[in-house]
Amino acid sequence: MAFSAKNVSQRNALYRLAAGSAVLLGLFLILGAHGHVVAIWPMVIDESTVIPRRLLLMLPGVMLIGTAVLNILLCKPLWQERGHALNVMLAGNLFAMSYLVYLMIRDVPNHPVGAFLTLEMSYVILLVGIRVDLVWPATAKTPGETGTQ
Repeated sequence: MAFSAKNVSQRNALYRLAAGSAVLLGLFLILGAHGHVVAIWPMVIDESTVIPRRLLLMLPGVMLIGTAVLNILLCKPLWQERGHALNVMLAGNLFAMSYLVYLMIRDVPNHPVGAFLTLEMSYVILLVGIRVDLVWPATAKTPGETGTQ
């Protein structure tokens, strides 16, 4: 019995790579959110700080933790190659990346925005690659598999 590549169901390993990366990125984002909250906490609890300023101070941490939770919660459906998980994760991470670009443009001093932007951008590139139907490992067609019969 000869081995036939047609009988083997080819799965896209990029989904599994993205799911594992989602957990890792989620952990880094949680650490970043924790560091942000520790850095701003004295200003948040200061009685002289007005409420709108307190909310603006907490916004980057909320963005980081929200994206982290989204990535961690949807890593299993992404592993299972669910389209809805890919779409939601792509939208959420694009939003977080856009916010980080905004912070980078504002030139916030003494903050590691660039590191988190690099992580987010790398992950968004991976998700976009999956969205445009990139497949890894790539399968080579044999001369008999031209598509015409």
